[in-house]
Amino acid sequence: MALKRTSPRIDLTVGPVHSHLIRMALPMILGLTASMSFSFVDLYFIGQLGDEGLAAMGFATRVIMIIFSATIGLSAGISSVLARAAGHNDQQEIKNIATNTFLLTFLLSIFFTVGGLLTLDPLFLLMGADEETLPLIREYMTIWYFSPFVMMLPMTGGAVMRALGDTLFQGKVMIFAALCNAILDYLLIFGHMGLPELGIAGAAWASLITQSISFAVIFYSLYCRYHVICFQKETLRNFVDSVKKILHVGLPATGTNMIIPIVSAVIISIIARFGNSAVAATNVATTIEFLALVPFFALSAVIGPFIGQNLGAQKYARMDECIKKSTIFCLIWGILLTFTLMLFAQPIANMFSADQEIIKYTVSYLCVVPASYGLYGLVMSVNAVFNSIARPMPGVVISTLRVFLLQLPLVYIASRHYDLEVAFVLISISNMIAGIIGYIWLTRTASGLIPPAMKILVTDGNAVVRDN
Repeated sequence: MALKRTSPRIDLTVGPVHSHLIRMALPMILGLTASMSFSFVDLYFIGQLGDEGLAAMGFATRVIMIIFSATIGLSAGISSVLARAAGHNDQQEIKNIATNTFLLTFLLSIFFTVGGLLTLDPLFLLMGADEETLPLIREYMTIWYFSPFVMMLPMTGGAVMRALGDTLFQGKVMIFAALCNAILDYLLIFGHMGLPELGIAGAAWASLITQSISFAVIFYSLYCRYHVICFQKETLRNFVDSVKKILHVGLPATGTNMIIPIVSAVIISIIARFGNSAVAATNVATTIEFLALVPFFALSAVIGPFIGQNLGAQKYARMDECIKKSTIFCLIWGILLTFTLMLFAQPIANMFSADQEIIKYTVSYLCVVPASYGLYGLVMSVNAVFNSIARPMPGVVISTLRVFLLQLPLVYIASRHYDLEVAFVLISISNMIAGIIGYIWLTRTASGLIPPAMKILVTDGNAVVRDN
């Protein structure tokens, strides 16, 4: 008689709340810092090839972030459903969701690859790429568009691991991938150790090779260590049902995440009116921004599994404590970022270019927009909580308000009547408004989660539910 294999799971419904959040967030901070250094390292090396390369990456990065953000949204749906299943200790449901996640990721990646290759030139021309940057964009993206599947599966697979309470292994994989990418960037861009000098195409090849290795490691782990990938008929025939559950949260979350880079791509096309130097500077500044916001990304990644498992176990007091502590962290870290980036804006800008106009715009961005990072981080956490409780629409509304109803029209107006520095100020104000609205909305929603017929008592830091 065969032994029934179960997936390993860390129970987030017991023990100190802050301990779980710190234990899960630290590996994610290290892993995400390493992962986001992909762009940082790419920019550093490509910047040595010339400012045209920096501008080309400014356009390419916006499209890559659309696919990246779509995968984050899908991961939110996966994490939400799986965490609640883990809270109920439903092993078959965990296998159904994880296996069919793999199949769904594969189908979506084909769509992105084929669609991207067919629309390469028209898309970037529409974004404002000129005859100097388009050949470089084409050189990079023709290779990169074969990356979606090997990029997306490690992300959705990581969501499975996080839902089961484990972030350490994914963090290790992300750190390894970043180191591998940095080495390959250096070798392939400049042609060291007998390898061909590929220029900007070398950065694309480095990413593709690195992500392929990450894909192999994550898939092997899900199949052999976590035992959640199972290609049996019983699991596969639940594909449609699993996809429906994932997309209930994942589809709105994907829309929420995709609208941000889509609007960013439009904003880049507006900024392009100020010249390629403005595009290059904005790309440098936002790359630094992504690295600075890593703790917020990590926090939002671990809030979902924590809230999901405790919702499944009806531990409402633990959910409330998680929300309060996350809010305090966002505000404190935001204040620290504001002063740090203002202090080091000039030396950071000097690292990437000697062009005085690029330096000026980069410094301007890093001295203005970080003032809103605390409330922007709060937006991320608020959206993560809404996704984890299977109520994704408020997150859609908040993100749409922030980038589509506020940032886009305000930046457009600034480009017509003012200068780029004013546009940066308006981006900061948009983040602040969205953060305040998101927090008020979440606190009101959270208070309504407790069923009227139940009373919450807090004993030793854990919620105990009793009928009235």
